[in-house]
Amino acid sequence: MLRKIALLLILFTGSALLSSAQNFGGIIEFKKQTGKDISNYVYYVKGDKVRIDEFTAGTRTISGTFIVDTKAGTMIFLDPDRKLWGSRAQKGLPVAAAGCVVTSTKEMKEMFGYKCTEQVVKNVTDSTQISYYIAPGKFTFFTPMMKLLNRQEKLSTYFFALTLKDGYMPLLAIEKNLNGVEKGRLEVTRLEEKMLDDGMFSIPKDYTEVK
Repeated sequence: MLRKIALLLILFTGSALLSSAQNFGGIIEFKKQTGKDISNYVYYVKGDKVRIDEFTAGTRTISGTFIVDTKAGTMIFLDPDRKLWGSRAQKGLPVAAAGCVVTSTKEMKEMFGYKCTEQVVKNVTDSTQISYYIAPGKFTFFTPMMKLLNRQEKLSTYFFALTLKDGYMPLLAIEKNLNGVEKGRLEVTRLEEKMLDDGMFSIPKDYTEVK
């Protein structure tokens, strides 16, 4: 009887570890460039939770933070300057920009050990096209997070025109006009799998809630 229980515990632990290993956990750093303006972001990912830190341009000073729970569907913002926090409601469901046409190409880039395939989203009305280089894998947090954030910039609204399998995520997005002149890009500059402390996804005790 004890041997059966021990075997069940081993099997359960093994399956839990396998399930955990199938999803990304760790740190992803992005650089966003529009003209001469450069912004940096870091995603800290653990399970269903994502912490997003945005840095003041040209510094490593955090200007703002979002903590997103993709399972619970909640978002919390932190203001480190004023030590404030609050909840943010989802502003409707994300919709792809009207007029977007998606083309899959044979272009590939290898980034951080992933073979990223290109999908191009073109919109004649906006005179814009965005190339997304998409990594297959275990980034299951990414699309649910994007839906919750529901940002209205082209890099986000065009993203929802893509056809992606679960766990796929762009590691590079390049925005151009229809003449091929680059207008901006968002690219991963660091990708590290790592166990993170739960405290990173908690509200600091000395912060005051804003309602």
